[in-house]
Amino acid sequence: MPYVLVDLVTTNYPQLATAFMANIVSFIFFFGGMIVASSTLEAIHRPGTYLRLMFGLTALAFLCMWIFVIFGGGIAEIDYGPYNVRFDMSKILYIMLIGISLKGLLVYSTFSTSRKAEIKRARIRRVEEAKKRTAGSKPRPATQPSHADVSFAQMARAEFDVTADDAVGFASAPPERHLEPGMKLCEVCGAKAPVKDYVCKGCGAWFPKDSVIRE
Repeated sequence: MPYVLVDLVTTNYPQLATAFMANIVSFIFFFGGMIVASSTLEAIHRPGTYLRLMFGLTALAFLCMWIFVIFGGGIAEIDYGPYNVRFDMSKILYIMLIGISLKGLLVYSTFSTSRKAEIKRARIRRVEEAKKRTAGSKPRPATQPSHADVSFAQMARAEFDVTADDAVGFASAPPERHLEPGMKLCEVCGAKAPVKDYVCKGCGAWFPKDSVIRE
């Protein structure tokens, strides 16, 4: 569209001359391409990143140069018969450029507002990557053998002896002790007591009735 407008002006007013009129078409395509490329790269990156800030300011700078070239630096001359008319719009052009440059404040404001969220997102991403690396470096647990291949001897942690069936539930008899005449032995604590006592003086257990002999 800018090229079409410039072409219409130069076609209808060939007497019009500016500082960049000789190569104005090349300037339009060059700066226009830079504006499109910078704006595209700005839109690719997330708000709050330095790359988005850089490409946003770059696109704004190319836009200012593009407008400066389009208006010929604010000064235009036209030959009308024997007259030469000179237009000085430099002040108006500078006011326009200052107004466009104010967009840089918006670009920086967007960057500063989204910077904290971007830092938080980057921190979370680093933590997740660290967890993945840690999980990948952990040794794999050894394969446990199946229960069908494990014997009872391998499962037991202490030594054991297999006894006969008739020995289960029976304790070995205490060793025989030599008792004096008139004395008996407590089956609970093993203390000696006279045959006439009903209660063991050592542990307080009662003696069987048939063990008590009265003189």
